[in-house]
Amino acid sequence: MEPKGQLGTLWTMKGDFDGFEDLDQELRESVGGEFRRQAEEDEYATRKGVLRKRTLDQVAYELLARGDTVAVLAGERRFLGVVAHANRDLLTLVTPQGSQVHVNLAGPVVLQVAERAPVGGKGRDRFGPESFLARMRELELSEPTVEIVAPPAGDPLTGRIEAAASDHLMVIGETGAPSFVPLPWVAAVIPR
Repeated sequence: MEPKGQLGTLWTMKGDFDGFEDLDQELRESVGGEFRRQAEEDEYATRKGVLRKRTLDQVAYELLARGDTVAVLAGERRFLGVVAHANRDLLTLVTPQGSQVHVNLAGPVVLQVAERAPVGGKGRDRFGPESFLARMRELELSEPTVEIVAPPAGDPLTGRIEAAASDHLMVIGETGAPSFVPLPWVAAVIPR
């Protein structure tokens, strides 16, 4: 016979403790699950915060560093290649045919990762142009014929950059007549 106290039957070693073990396991899982859910929510919020703080020039540098194949969409045009240079608002893409496409990241463009590179990539070129305008001024000095893709203007312009001003390009076309293209309209410039 089990001894009785004022509060009822005393528990003996012969008692059934399975209920407590189940309760213990349930408490561990629910608390552990809550910690896990909280950690996942914190990780998600941190990742979102990092993505929201990135600028397009930082994205371009990441594409350069990874060596991904990138598609640049500019109006009706699509350029595919690997990023060879990225600095501030300039991204230089090298196509599979070896052509260079100088992209104005402040212009009307969309960047898409076409194919992730399994390995590779490169660092920033310390001796390359510092910005899109700097690259346009280099092209002004070397005087090649260029194609200017400016989707708001319609068809691309072909000619020579006469002047790369602070807010526009002056382009002398095949007829000798000048065109003035606002820099924010310029999506890409391709030397011919």
